[in-house]
Amino acid sequence: MRKRHPQLGSGNTCNADGDRLPLQPVAAAAPKLGLVAQGGVARPAGLHRHLAVVDGSRFAGRVPCLFCRHARRRKTRVEWEMICGRCRNLSEDEVEALYWTQEDDPARVVVPPNILRLSRANSDARYARAVECLGAWSVPRGARVLDIGCGISAQAEMLRDFTYVGADVDRARLGFGRRTHRWACYAAQSVTSLGFAANAFDAVLCLEVVEHLPPPQHAGVMRELLRVLRPEGLLVLSTPDGHMTAAKRLFGAKCERSHERELARVEVEALLVGAGARVVECIPIDNLVQPAGRLGAALAHLVADRPRWRDRLAGIWARAGYRTLLYAATRS
Repeated sequence: MRKRHPQLGSGNTCNADGDRLPLQPVAAAAPKLGLVAQGGVARPAGLHRHLAVVDGSRFAGRVPCLFCRHARRRKTRVEWEMICGRCRNLSEDEVEALYWTQEDDPARVVVPPNILRLSRANSDARYARAVECLGAWSVPRGARVLDIGCGISAQAEMLRDFTYVGADVDRARLGFGRRTHRWACYAAQSVTSLGFAANAFDAVLCLEVVEHLPPPQHAGVMRELLRVLRPEGLLVLSTPDGHMTAAKRLFGAKCERSHERELARVEVEALLVGAGARVVECIPIDNLVQPAGRLGAALAHLVADRPRWRDRLAGIWARAGYRTLLYAATRS
């Protein structure tokens, strides 16, 4: 049987054996959410227009970006550094990500700095849990790890001990990942039809992806994830808990409006088992998940720079049913 190789986008290119390949054309794929959406935080553009009445840069980061008139306006790279950079004590990496998202990301949105940090904190929590699972499963250093839906690959450094391959449908975001993580490999791929050979990876990460896909595609996606996973490998998947609660009936069932459908634990486990997996573990992730809409967006701004408040709010929403679950599974 002919060995299948990835069709790669803007990043370093490699096949299932880690060898680099020439750039190949990629078939059009459905758009993939990027930097802001990955953090589970809605963008309150309309709300900001009404509340952004002060020059937040005069308060040295003590005023939430929601109330700052600079936070949502387009800025030059120098303005990002001089205004938001000084106010929020932004790192060079954060300034680069904010400016790139404004100018080069397909969505071309202006992300307030405190929301960038909240988004990354949420993503960091998911990837930290995933790395813990890899360690518990004794996935060795240097093992091949596929990160499906990697976006700009902001958490790639957490997987530096492995042979990392980031995959996404968005070439621009893959290109950003390549520039910031030149040691890694990147592949322009759709999770519904991966171009990798069977049994190509020791571990597969699919964090916050399935909820963006139409339900009829879920079963096929699970089969694809397991197809590229080695028999003794580990699949780590995270997705918002779609179990309906009284609070969700009041505030809304989704934590992001862009989600096609958020699946309950029993549904995710049924999909995995139906695709030929054995679920090893299901654990909640300690991050802030809120109902989509203005209420969640405003609260996100207020707690983004206050870890204690953020943790308390995350606990309140988790008890109301708004949480992310992480599943570890292997081929049965």
